[in-house]
Amino acid sequence: MSAELQKLMDASPWATGDWGVQVADLKTGKVLQSKNTESKFMTGSTAKTFAVGAALDDLGSDHRFRTPIVHSGSISEAGRLTGNLIMVGSGDLTLGGRTTAAGQLDVPDFDHYDANAVPGMATIPREDPLAGINDLARQVAASGIRQVDGNVIIDNRLWDPVSIGGTPVTPTVVNDNLIDLLITPGNPAKVDSRPKTAAFTVDANVTTTPVGTKPTVKTESNAPGHIRVRGSVPADATAPFVATFQVPDPAAFARTVLIEALERNGVTVSAPALGSNPGSDLPSSEEVKALPVSATYTSPPFREYAKLINKVSHNLGANLLPPLMAVHHGKHTYADGMRIERNFLAGAGIDPNSFTLVDAQGLTGDKATPAAQTELLRHLSHSRDFSTFYDSMPSLGVDGSLADVVAHTDPAAGHIRAKTGTLVGAFKGKLALTTKALAGYVDAKNGHRLVFAIYVNNVPVPSNSVSDAIDLALKANKQLGSMAASIYQNPEGRN
Repeated sequence: MSAELQKLMDASPWATGDWGVQVADLKTGKVLQSKNTESKFMTGSTAKTFAVGAALDDLGSDHRFRTPIVHSGSISEAGRLTGNLIMVGSGDLTLGGRTTAAGQLDVPDFDHYDANAVPGMATIPREDPLAGINDLARQVAASGIRQVDGNVIIDNRLWDPVSIGGTPVTPTVVNDNLIDLLITPGNPAKVDSRPKTAAFTVDANVTTTPVGTKPTVKTESNAPGHIRVRGSVPADATAPFVATFQVPDPAAFARTVLIEALERNGVTVSAPALGSNPGSDLPSSEEVKALPVSATYTSPPFREYAKLINKVSHNLGANLLPPLMAVHHGKHTYADGMRIERNFLAGAGIDPNSFTLVDAQGLTGDKATPAAQTELLRHLSHSRDFSTFYDSMPSLGVDGSLADVVAHTDPAAGHIRAKTGTLVGAFKGKLALTTKALAGYVDAKNGHRLVFAIYVNNVPVPSNSVSDAIDLALKANKQLGSMAASIYQNPEGRN
């Protein structure tokens, strides 16, 4: 272990944490620096490297999601549908809501998906969150349908219902199943929302506090379809300050915005736009597959989704991967998908005793040894889709969750691709940074490509303040970034 790495680990408050490190040569596998390499550590979101690697192997980087709208019944010459319109969820994470004119996904450095976790840092995707829904509605209108006398139904049966970390993981996703609350400081602060829909009304009362104060925005619901926004933002907050509200019923939400889009495009729907999704009225899945298709939305290739998941550490995107793999193998549960992921890792030669993975997101049940993580990274370097995986990782000092971890002028900037991981929780009855992790590839100064994994678990937060926990996590991100930069300069740890 180099003196520089040891010094960074021994600095306050990091010395109180449990450390695990492995640095190895990508080509030969020779271990260059190590500490506790066979001990399991909580992975945080570095677990996403396991899930994305498995999904690329299973689905391939060129896989595209196709979301159809089919119809039952008959259509008259005047365009009157005596039957139902059915949108069949395909597991498309973005459904057009991030797709650029170039057919790529808009991937910011800090996404709205984490707006509530780290207040004041998020930006919203620039694209229309209803782009895919609007496209489908236009196609339905172009097909000749002018009036729907039946209902509009979302078919969310691609896999069995599941919730991970309190978030529904469903085959139909619109705007990450979030309502964005966009706040502009003022007296009072102005609060806008997107996407615009009658599915939710917003009751907002947000004040503006002096420059330099901490934001305290909270979103909640005290009645169905009602979002309550309370708290404050500092006067110097970058507008719009983004907060989000998690949609509790993604199918009902998707149904409402689809009916609204149909109406905007000249298709009248007799059924009310608001209310629950009448999934119980659906025919069997086999019967739905045989129905005539009125519209289809086709996504960008999966390589774009891999980039979104890893660059911004998109939890919902990662959690879609196990059920998508399950469906690809004729299965129907999240647990089936996790078994497929674990089988992939075993097939890659990674000791099954060196990891415990129960979800794709990286919650507290996910653990791995530094040796397992670096072995995965070495294995992926020989895969058909390695360039996709490599490009999906944040670049130190350049983009994603590593954009501001080191200065853009740092010699290591642009030479390290790595996935971050963070968890805040309890340790010995007190608030702690339960994990901070960083794992990936280094194109070292000496010309060699390396793989590395760094974990620190259970660093106490100096108080029971969530704000202090966030500050500690951000500092830890920079600390591990400095360690990666040190590896770039001195990969073999010569002192």
